[in-house]
Amino acid sequence: MSDIYANAVDSLRIGIEHFLKEPGYSSRKHAILALFHAIELFLKEQLYRTNPILIYRNIDAIITDDSMTVGIKEALIRLENLGLGLLKQPQEVIERIQKRRNRIEHHRYDHKEEDEIIISESLAFILFFVEGVLKDKLERDVPPETLREIQSLVYDRQDLYWIAMHRLEQWMHEAWPEWNNEESHTPDEFRGTLDCPICRESYLVIGHHDKPFCFRCNTAIDAAECGDCGRTYLSSEGCCS
Repeated sequence: MSDIYANAVDSLRIGIEHFLKEPGYSSRKHAILALFHAIELFLKEQLYRTNPILIYRNIDAIITDDSMTVGIKEALIRLENLGLGLLKQPQEVIERIQKRRNRIEHHRYDHKEEDEIIISESLAFILFFVEGVLKDKLERDVPPETLREIQSLVYDRQDLYWIAMHRLEQWMHEAWPEWNNEESHTPDEFRGTLDCPICRESYLVIGHHDKPFCFRCNTAIDAAECGDCGRTYLSSEGCCS
C-alpha cells in the first residue's frame, strides 16, 4: 500500500465517521472536507500507479519531498490526457463536492439539505473508484459492517442488485476466463451462490475464496453451510446442533 493510498483511506474513514453521526453543522462540514480530500488522494493514487512522477505539478524539475503535487483539477486533466479520464457523471459528482469544500475552506459553511445527497454520491463514487478502477478492497481498511451500512445508505435496492450482479459476473470471468454468461451455462466447478446470512440475498459464494464472500455486501462473511438443513448461517451463531 502506498502512502498516498493509506492517506486517502484515513480521510475516507474520517468522512464516513462524520457521515454516520447525527446530521448537523459540524458532522456534515467535516464529512465534506474529509471525503473531498479522500477523492483527491485516490485520483493521485491512480496517477502514482501509472508512474510515480505524475503526481508532481512540475515533472521537469528536480523532485524533492517538498515538491508540489497536482490538485484535483490537474489530476483529472492528467488522467484524461493519459486516456484514463472519468466519465461525465462522476466528474460532476466531484465538481459538486469541490464547490462545497471550497466555500468551507475559503469562506464559511452553509449547512444545506442537499449536502446529504452530495456526501452520499461522493461516497458512492469512492466505492466505485476504489473497487472498479484501483482494484482494491476497502474491507482491508474499513470494518465490513461499516461498509455494508454505507452501501445501504448510498445505494437504492435496484442499484445494489445490478452492482452485485456485475461483481459476481466479473469475478466469474476472472476465475474461469473461458466462461461466457451469454453462450454457456455456469462452470461445472462452480457450486453456485447461496443466501447470505446478513443481507439475505443469494450472492454468497463459499469454497472459491479464502473466506466466504457476498457480492451484494461486497465483503467477506463469517458464514458456513449447514450439513443438516442446508441453510447458510453465521459461524459465530451456529445452526443445527
